[in-house]
Amino acid sequence: MSRSHFALTIAVCSLLSACNHAEHEKRIADMQQKADERAAKAERDAQEKVKKLEEQVAAVKAQCAAASAQAKAQTDDALSKAQASVDEATKAAETAQAKAREAYKEEGRTQLAHLNQDLTDVATKAAKTPVKDKAGYDKALKDVVTQQKAIAKDIAAFDQATLDTFKATKAKLDQDLALMKAAVKTARSKLSSP
Repeated sequence: MSRSHFALTIAVCSLLSACNHAEHEKRIADMQQKADERAAKAERDAQEKVKKLEEQVAAVKAQCAAASAQAKAQTDDALSKAQASVDEATKAAETAQAKAREAYKEEGRTQLAHLNQDLTDVATKAAKTPVKDKAGYDKALKDVVTQQKAIAKDIAAFDQATLDTFKATKAKLDQDLALMKAAVKTARSKLSSP
């Protein structure tokens, strides 16, 4: 009888152990599910914040584009009015030229501001990137600074531009803006993705 009693005791202990193991597995599964739900919520929250920031950037870009279009429209309007009479045309042409200078300079400043914002984004990423992952970044950044100086000279050149040289001055500005955009893109590409 003691053997059967002993066997019965062992069977009961085995059953209790199996129950505890199943309950432990269930607790682990519950904790994993809760962790997965928290991670999914955090990801959704982050995506919502990114979406809101993208919407804000798009709104700012739209405002800048509208301001640039308005400045161009004002310039075109001022130039067409300048043909009214010889005396008035001379005065109007001088006024239109001053407005055109300012409009072209403002358009250049606006585009430069956009590029500088892109550069700020790259610099923020660079600050978070380990030095070993920034091969070539510093040289690319020097190219960006060189282009910024060239653009500043181009914008200042509008002060001396005449009706005959506006087109060439604008073309030089556009060229230097494109070079800076490429330099910012190159700087971004020199940062290894984490």
